[in-house]
Amino acid sequence: MKKQDDLILIHAPSIYDFRKLPIMHGPISDVVPSTPIFEMYPIGFTSLSEYLERKGFQVRIINVAMKMIKDPAFDAEALIRKLNPRAFGFDLHWMPHVQGSLALAEMAKRLHPETPVLFGGLSSTYFHEDLVQNYPFIDYVIRGDSTEGPMAMLLAAIRAKEPPRDVPNVTWRENGEMRVNPLSYVPETMDHIAIDYGHIMKKVVKYRDMTGYVPFTNWLEYPVTAVFTCRGCSYNCRTCGGSAYGFARYANRKKPAFRAPELLAEDIFRVCDHLNAPVMIIGDIYQAGDDYGERLLS
Repeated sequence: MKKQDDLILIHAPSIYDFRKLPIMHGPISDVVPSTPIFEMYPIGFTSLSEYLERKGFQVRIINVAMKMIKDPAFDAEALIRKLNPRAFGFDLHWMPHVQGSLALAEMAKRLHPETPVLFGGLSSTYFHEDLVQNYPFIDYVIRGDSTEGPMAMLLAAIRAKEPPRDVPNVTWRENGEMRVNPLSYVPETMDHIAIDYGHIMKKVVKYRDMTGYVPFTNWLEYPVTAVFTCRGCSYNCRTCGGSAYGFARYANRKKPAFRAPELLAEDIFRVCDHLNAPVMIIGDIYQAGDDYGERLLS
């Protein structure tokens, strides 16, 4: 008998009705490989799925934005109606997704009123109170830049049908009242996670769903990949939303959490084991000091 998915992570288009409405899209940076529909889901989906699977949870990713782009006849509502997870998760990481994420989350709650709806991402973290207070179809917001641990605890509470009173980083609703749990889960390193493209390939086979896992439109033709040196930053660049000040104020991160250079190298080699693709190292390899960079390059 097929096991019930504990969590289905859904990535929405920037605007849900983009196939019907006339939209004037603004410019996007050349470093963003997706279209203005922002069909690229956060790489955190990948690390979150891998981490939760190691903890014994069944997780699926569905890139609804990609499905809508690839197939003009694709019916998102029909897909969501036939799903049956213990919880739905939606990313609101980048602000362009606010309309699309809210629209699909409302749809999921309408079709599955007893199934919890979760939000996460940096924009969700910033607007966590607004989301819980003003959108009754959102049950939980997972705050911070590292949600793996709290998500595992929250899924365990959902399995047990218990309130998440002791789950860190969660904003939620109890008897109509908003509860804001302390943002106390702030790992000092990134060594507990992995960017494992092999994990994603196994998921594609398991669910027989290539499109649902492809990160952006032309990825199969040019499969750009990425690994991360850290979460957080040491600097306060005026044009960056991920500054040291921003992470300290909204994610309670006082200093960057670096991934050990040896593990970062393993991430790179793991990509090369599965894909003939360029690997972008996101983050200055010398931000943690000369020794970090030299260890990575040695």
